[in-house]
Amino acid sequence: MKLNHKLIMVSAAALMSVSPLVANTQNSVQAATTTKSSSKTTAKKTTTSTKKTTDSKSNSKSTSSKKAATKTTAKKSTSSKATSKASSNDITLARNAYVYDKNGKRLDKYMGSAKYTTIARGVTVKSNGTTKIKGVLYYSLGNNAYIKAANVVGGANASSSSKTTTSTKKSTTSKTTSTKKTSTKKDSDMDAIKVKLIHNAYVYDQNGKRIKKYNGKTKLTKGTTVNTYGTDTINGKDYYQLNAAGTAFVKASNVDSASSVTITMKKNAYIYDGNGDTEKKTVKKGKKVKATEARYIGTKLYYKIGDDQFVKAANVGKVSSKLDPVNEPDGSATVDDNSSYDTNLNASIVTTTKVAPLYDIKGQADSTRSFGAGQKQQVSELRYIATSANSTPELFYKLASGRGYLKATDVIYSGKTLSPVNTPEQALTEVTVATAADKAKLTPSINEANAIKNTDAYKLASSSAKSAYDKAITDATAVNNNASATVAQVNEAIANITSAKAKLDGKKVTVANLSNLTPDEVSAIVKLVASVNNVPESNVQFTNNNTTLAIVTNGYTQALNINDYAQVGTTTSNN
Repeated sequence: MKLNHKLIMVSAAALMSVSPLVANTQNSVQAATTTKSSSKTTAKKTTTSTKKTTDSKSNSKSTSSKKAATKTTAKKSTSSKATSKASSNDITLARNAYVYDKNGKRLDKYMGSAKYTTIARGVTVKSNGTTKIKGVLYYSLGNNAYIKAANVVGGANASSSSKTTTSTKKSTTSKTTSTKKTSTKKDSDMDAIKVKLIHNAYVYDQNGKRIKKYNGKTKLTKGTTVNTYGTDTINGKDYYQLNAAGTAFVKASNVDSASSVTITMKKNAYIYDGNGDTEKKTVKKGKKVKATEARYIGTKLYYKIGDDQFVKAANVGKVSSKLDPVNEPDGSATVDDNSSYDTNLNASIVTTTKVAPLYDIKGQADSTRSFGAGQKQQVSELRYIATSANSTPELFYKLASGRGYLKATDVIYSGKTLSPVNTPEQALTEVTVATAADKAKLTPSINEANAIKNTDAYKLASSSAKSAYDKAITDATAVNNNASATVAQVNEAIANITSAKAKLDGKKVTVANLSNLTPDEVSAIVKLVASVNNVPESNVQFTNNNTTLAIVTNGYTQALNINDYAQVGTTTSNN
């Protein structure tokens, strides 16, 4: 997937703060200054004239006429001031700054690339003035791109320059906003979650009996986005509730992917977007919903429950099975994952009894990562770890996510019994420096990475599975190149690659005819593209009678090859 050459050129120009319209900008500033100066002179003359008229007590008609002239002149002066303020200005970043859109949502790409969505500290860029988005002050960079004023040198005090514009904007839009809130109040009270069907689906009543027609349709077609109000079990099968009354349902198998889990809310929870912003719609306490991903947004862990819809893990009670986070939190953070697990699962769970740091395979604590007291985590292994050949080995639980270890003395254990995978004596030998022979066992796994990345299993796997494999290879390479790496590090690197490789299960969508895709086939391709590229399904677009495929993000189009995601064969349905 190659970036458009023009976009690259524009991106380079933006980063160097070079504007092809500098001359026009300077002319605008000069013209605005001249107008402002002229306005001041006019205003002064008008004031003098008005004063003379008052002193001489001219007739009321003349006075009224001059007052009107004064108002007109003042209005012109205000317009001139606004013109001057709209002119481009240089601003310098006081710290690294994310780039946002007009709704205050972080951009996935800016100027055609994800790497430009963060502007580095010290960089000087052009600004088109300030504006407020959801009460926060931003600088406009043009083309639906904004950075927070708090990240700009002197930006915290820039609000005064935008008060007139912001105030005018608020007064102009207040009526519209009020109307919008009134019209959406009903939806807000319903707390609907939007999901997309992955199969054609019949609609059923609360007893699991098929409804002949629902909203005039005998069935809902694949790819349709519907509002849901949690899940329910009817006759032993999981269903999504389609209305607030609880009289219409679709089978969960027509919505969920294989990786989804059921989460139960232990308290009312706001629904957030991918930036951690919320419109304060809620999922009610006790509701069961499906989650397809666990992800950190900032320093907090969230579960993905819909297209760009998330709930905080801290508000979740039971989870049917473990979803490993697809990323790490931003910077230093105490992990906020208060999830518990169904007792009938064949899982091993530990609960922290105090603030517990994460440890690596060498028994070294991570100074930036820890779990708060009372946090529950699924673990996959119990092993002895020694910090040196002369130390006393201690027992540690390995997180099922593979992100590190918790010391056994920091947790309470429950669930499936785990036996240590090694002995204290073996742990002491594993702290020795790995020999060339030890590392020879790791080399084949690293060397096959390029071949693995050229397979559909890797290319079409979820972004989280690919990231996990990439990280395992990167970490293993670092271990292999580290002259002081221990035997334990080498063994762990091999195990991590093996585990990550097993989760690469990508495959193309099977279609009947690539030149004449059905709605169901289009929907399946859209879902795959969104998963592979980690974008909302709404950003994936088909055009030209479903023959052209692309990802469209904030006005930027990234063309895709349909053959990379689909192949001719036979399809199946699930009703």
